[in-house]
Amino acid sequence: MKILFIVCFIFTTSFLSFGQERFLTLSSKDSIDNKPQFITSLGANLKLNGYYNVFGGLQESETFNVGAINVFGTDDTSSLNVDMYQSQIQWNTVYIRDNGTSVLAIVEVDFWGGNGHLRLRKAYVETNHWQIGQNWNNFGDEDIWPNIMEWEGPPSGVWVRSPHIKYTNQFKNNKWEYSFSLEAPITDYVRYGELEPLVEETYQNTPDVTAALSYKKDWGHIRFVSLLRKINYKLDDENSSFAGYGVALSGIYKKNLNNFQFQFTGGKGITAYLTTIAGFGYDGYPTVNDNFNATPAIGGWMSYEYFFSKKWHSNVVFGYTDFNLDNVKRYILVDGLDNPEIYSAGDVVHTHYYGIVNVMYEAFERMTFGLELDYGVKQLEANGEVNNQFVALNQKRDAMRISFGFMFYF
Repeated sequence: MKILFIVCFIFTTSFLSFGQERFLTLSSKDSIDNKPQFITSLGANLKLNGYYNVFGGLQESETFNVGAINVFGTDDTSSLNVDMYQSQIQWNTVYIRDNGTSVLAIVEVDFWGGNGHLRLRKAYVETNHWQIGQNWNNFGDEDIWPNIMEWEGPPSGVWVRSPHIKYTNQFKNNKWEYSFSLEAPITDYVRYGELEPLVEETYQNTPDVTAALSYKKDWGHIRFVSLLRKINYKLDDENSSFAGYGVALSGIYKKNLNNFQFQFTGGKGITAYLTTIAGFGYDGYPTVNDNFNATPAIGGWMSYEYFFSKKWHSNVVFGYTDFNLDNVKRYILVDGLDNPEIYSAGDVVHTHYYGIVNVMYEAFERMTFGLELDYGVKQLEANGEVNNQFVALNQKRDAMRISFGFMFYF
């Protein structure tokens, strides 16, 4: 009821519509340097998420997650689903201090918490060079995202949101910007699906550290960022740790309304950051010589958006991810729940391919309709010993989906 009262109060106090500002905005009468000392706005990004699974192993996935394709499955039943769970609500406040510096505070939620429940996306305070709270992880590039209907994004994209402390500044030449951050640690190495590394999750005591350098001009930007992690684990009741590290190069080139975007990522122990393999437990694994290795992973994606006119535009996106585990001590490949095969002293290689083409129509200001074809391939290569016999396996499966819907911003 309190939230409803606040919304109604803001609505009745001010109803503004200009440019891409929020419709519901409230400003204080007090001012500093001819600017309102306090401005707050409430807005929403409404999205209808429709998708038709043509074939493949993603009938149970609300997103086009190539990493979730069941390469052992055979069910190609088509299915149609529609929801509004990807809609977002954002509360944005700017406060001007007496010395003229501004403080920005943002809280943003969506309905992706399961069965339409609220989920926190962002909650942070930003002033001068500092940002404290939960926002996009500094290892990613928050200024790029292919203009697509599909929610997951390319398999190697980095769009993690995590609590952090981030410092940003510029050199004397303000085209160059640098940033450092301490990010909340992420654990992603316990048993999931195909891999059972016989390892237990334990407490983390070290933040992930990032450092980034960007070159910005009117045509866009290029950004280089590095990541360093210390990940604790427990194996055979012994506590230890392994190091993870990675680098990423990303950027965007804009000419008129058209734009080209890209992101390339590589490292070890960073699968928790790669969008379609995060959560699958591949950051690290025990080897036959009782070491614990960080998993090597590389990937990249690129997109191009072309405007036929101000109302009609189209996007093409390609993505690729590859990661491998060498000399794994023990893992399980499930080929039917009744007869899982337990491999020892083997290797596992995952390769994911991703492609999208769409067309979008700007019906009127703030309203976009989209129709999109999504296609992905997951390939799993594995070998090792099963009951003292060497076995090699190569499984591959593709999936196709038609995504559609609208996006409305107010």
